[in-house]
Amino acid sequence: MQLTRTQIFTRFSATILLLISSVVQATTEVKVSVDRNPVMINESFVLEIVANDSLDPSAFDLSQLSQTGLVIGRTATSSQTKIINGNIAKTTRWNVVLLARKTGSFKIPSLRIDSIYSKPLTVSVVESNTGAASNSKTIFVKNNIEQTNLYLQQTVKLVTKLYLAPSVDLQNGSLSDPTLEGAYIKQHGKDKDASEIIMGVRYRVIERIYSVTPQSSGTFTITSPAFNGEIGTGQRRSSFSNFGGTKPVTSVGNDIKIKVTSIPEKYSGPWLPSDLVMLNEEWQPEQDTYEIGEPITRTFTLLALNVNEEQLPEVVGNYPDSFKTYPDQSESHSEVRSNAIVSQRVSTEAIVATKVGTFELPAVTVNWFNTKTKRQDVATIPAKKITIVPSSNSQSSAPMTNLQMPILESSSLNDQNCVASNSQDDPNDTTQDGNNSYSSPLMWAGWILWILTSLAWFIVNKRSGKSTGGMNKQTKLNTKLHKSNEQSTFNKSVLKQACINNDAHLVRDELLKWAKAEFTQPVLTLTALIPLVNLELQQQISLLNSSQYSQQSASWAGKELWNAFKLFHSSSNTTTSNDLPPLNG
Repeated sequence: MQLTRTQIFTRFSATILLLISSVVQATTEVKVSVDRNPVMINESFVLEIVANDSLDPSAFDLSQLSQTGLVIGRTATSSQTKIINGNIAKTTRWNVVLLARKTGSFKIPSLRIDSIYSKPLTVSVVESNTGAASNSKTIFVKNNIEQTNLYLQQTVKLVTKLYLAPSVDLQNGSLSDPTLEGAYIKQHGKDKDASEIIMGVRYRVIERIYSVTPQSSGTFTITSPAFNGEIGTGQRRSSFSNFGGTKPVTSVGNDIKIKVTSIPEKYSGPWLPSDLVMLNEEWQPEQDTYEIGEPITRTFTLLALNVNEEQLPEVVGNYPDSFKTYPDQSESHSEVRSNAIVSQRVSTEAIVATKVGTFELPAVTVNWFNTKTKRQDVATIPAKKITIVPSSNSQSSAPMTNLQMPILESSSLNDQNCVASNSQDDPNDTTQDGNNSYSSPLMWAGWILWILTSLAWFIVNKRSGKSTGGMNKQTKLNTKLHKSNEQSTFNKSVLKQACINNDAHLVRDELLKWAKAEFTQPVLTLTALIPLVNLELQQQISLLNSSQYSQQSASWAGKELWNAFKLFHSSSNTTTSNDLPPLNG
């Protein structure tokens, strides 16, 4: 029987379809398994997904596991090809690290990969034996918080430690940050590398410090950071596999519940909750008498414990109308010192007096809430009297308010820096005499030109004053000289000799030079240096400050400060190196 062309084509097409169908059925099988079952609570395990074909790694969507209630960790993907007796076998494999935060049965749903579904799987999670778990765990995370009862926007220190057993061959890893909805969380400093002995086993410990500042009141849970990484398995890496010599691991620490109390109803002023708040000032030059027009630099240092640096308010002085102020941009930073978070804001302003006399500058205050005593307190800089005397160089430093001008027939010129004088104020004034030289048209034109030039100068100077912080030429010159002095290098022998000679001013200058070279954050005053050093040196610097600036005499011994400086300097030079393995935040 002879077949027609149509029949031959139909049978050929059917044969091809059957072959394709059999190949697809043979290469689209997906299997799912776990490396152990049951598993212990807070212990990571590996979910393995295997497809017997070469597939794109993106063919598997991790979001399919989001409804399981398990923590999803690191994922590794590999592909493998084998040729046996002329037969080609291809495999694509996904390894997903999972972790359970509570006991019970967890269902791995049917997973979809390229229109093919796997069979569902159930994993049992049981309580761990505390003693056995301590000995068997090779990687785990612990969290510790200073206190759990807080006030709104009160900052608390959270310490996270990653423990690695000696048998762990860490290849790489990352530690995520803790999370708390509506809170401000910040890492302080670099990771520290240390060791601890637990149940006779010396663990390597990587420590990270955070500050947590809740922004709303209520009861909340701080979710622990999670570690995801790869450790060496000791097995030989296959040329067909991307992860044959390593194993993905995940570890999560304990979550922490906190209670946040709202602002007390009786509190008044900007909200600033803290364990301790200190407000200090420093004058340059430090004296009680100044010349008129002389630029004076006044620096406020606001220091607070367990407060976010952004919460510290700006501090400005209160002055009579005869003073002009030129504030500089404030600087703030925070450090972890003596198991507490120390934040400070340094505000600097230039002051220029425009009148002679004795003036009392009002007190400067900052309201704050004492979280220890649970009541409102006030940090205060007391009122200060200063005397302004005439300038030794009256021509160069006389303020513009004292300039005198002849009376014009037109309306008087009213301006804070350019005021027409009254002829009665000066009995020797002859400008009203019609025969004097001021009545000539040429002189009138000169005066008008002078007035217009002065007005133009005032407008330009006022605009430029906004862009430069309002500083006049004298203030800029004073700042320039101050910066030039700061650029000089620190000399340890000079500091030692100054301490031996009890030269307080030279000791102060050398300490500021040392602080500039020693610390990354700017240190403009001795008060700003105090929270950066140990207790012994803090006390000596405070005594030095008191001996210079306190109204009451205070004893100070330079040799004691030198001994405290040597102790701090030697201990800081022997600090353990912060070089760490490739651990990314």
